[in-house]
Amino acid sequence: IATGHYARIRKVKGEYQLLTGRDANKDQSYFLYTLTQKELRYCLFPIGEYEKPEVRKLAKRFSLPNFDKKDSQGVCFIGQLDMKQFLKLYIKPRAGDIRLIETDAVIVRHDGAQYYTIGQRHGLDVKDGNGPYFVVSKNMRRNIIYVTNNAKSTALEIKNITLKNMTWVGVRPQKIKAVRVKIRYRTSALSVTVKINKTGINLQFTHAARAAASGQSAVLYKGQQVLGGGIIK
Repeated sequence: IATGHYARIRKVKGEYQLLTGRDANKDQSYFLYTLTQKELRYCLFPIGEYEKPEVRKLAKRFSLPNFDKKDSQGVCFIGQLDMKQFLKLYIKPRAGDIRLIETDAVIVRHDGAQYYTIGQRHGLDVKDGNGPYFVVSKNMRRNIIYVTNNAKSTALEIKNITLKNMTWVGVRPQKIKAVRVKIRYRTSALSVTVKINKTGINLQFTHAARAAASGQSAVLYKGQQVLGGGIIK
C-alpha cells in the first residue's frame, strides 16, 4: 500500500524501522506510530525522501492537476472542520464556569468542558479585554474550565506523564536511552527519561513540558526513528 505521508521506512537486520520524513516541516511520522511490523512490511511512502517543493515539481512534470493546489490544514479527505460544532453532533452541551486559575473567579460561562483541550486559546469567547486566555486544566466532574492569561504561567507546565495503550513499532525495548518525545503534532521533540513498569510507561521531562493534554498521543523518537507511542493518561 502506497500512501502520501511524509515518512520513510528502512529495513535493518530484518526489522522495518519507521523514520521521519526528509522534509522536517511536513514530517507526518507522528500520526503513524501505531504501525507495527505487520503493517510496515506492506507499506510504501514514496514521497518520504522528498521535500514538498520537490513533490510539487514532480507533480507538475507528470501533469497532475493538483500540482499547485493550496496545502490543506483540515482533516484528511474532509477539509476544514469546526471541531466544536462537530463534537456537538455527538456530545450534548452542558453549561459551566470558566474560572481564572490564579483567583478561582468566574470570568465567563462555557457550553461544555468536553469541547476544550489543555493549552487551547481560541474559541473561549472571553471578551473582557485581558486576554488571550489559555486553558490550564479541567474539572470534568464539576464541569469547570480553568484558564490563565499569563502565557508563561507555570500552571501550564508538567514534569512527567504516563502513557497507556502503548504501541511499539518494533520489538518492545527493555531499556530506552537518549530519546525524545512529541506530545502533539508540529511541536519540537522534548528530551525525556523513560521508565517502563507494570502499570505503563512513565516519561520524565528533562525540562518541563507545556500543555500536555490527556487523550493526546505522545510519540517516542530515537534520532529519526519512531520507537512507538501511546495515549497520555
